Amino acid sequence: MEEIAKRIRLALTLALRDSEAGVRTEAAAALERLEAAAALERLASTVHSSDTAQALKVLYALSDLEGEGALTLLVTALKAPQAEVRAAAVKLLAQRRDHLIVGPFIELLDDPSPDVKSLVLEALGEFRDPRLTDILLMQLKGASDQVREAVITSLGRLGDLRAVGSLLPLLVDANPAIRQRAAEALGRLGLRAAEQNQLQRITPPR
Repeated sequence: MEEIAKRIRLALTLALRDSEAGVRTEAAAALERLEAAAALERLASTVHSSDTAQALKVLYALSDLEGEGALTLLVTALKAPQAEVRAAAVKLLAQRRDHLIVGPFIELLDDPSPDVKSLVLEALGEFRDPRLTDILLMQLKGASDQVREAVITSLGRLGDLRAVGSLLPLLVDANPAIRQRAAEALGRLGLRAAEQNQLQRITPPR
């Protein structure tokens, strides 16, 4: 297989000198895809490195690659032994806004690191999926202030008015940071309620 790959690369490299512009363009594109695949294979072997710095370097290299292969490797990094690597994977995956990562993120809500858990909770709010509301509300119970802040922020972003009843009492919480987050989230939900009221007024009855 390796010999075949070499022959293909050589042929495509020679095709870069073809007299037809279309041939040169296709050859260049094909070489780029082959190089990306080779890079992905090299990265896959080091994504679970016990060297945290090396693993982080690999993750950020993966973030520049598109395709299912890169996404899969980033998801596997969510189970890395180092909290720093898991946190980086969460940040990079959240930027992709791919709904395929919601499931792995939910599984990570049991992560022992409060930093990782908070990152996941805030990231879930970006998916604007009301099905996540109940999951987030459960995370409020008995949670640390760091986790509660992340949950409150996500509830505001989700825009599900079912969260209002749980957020209102937080306006008198002992922690000012919690009160501030609750005020911001309720402001978002208030706008959402106003939008829904306007929509009901202009929608003709059936």
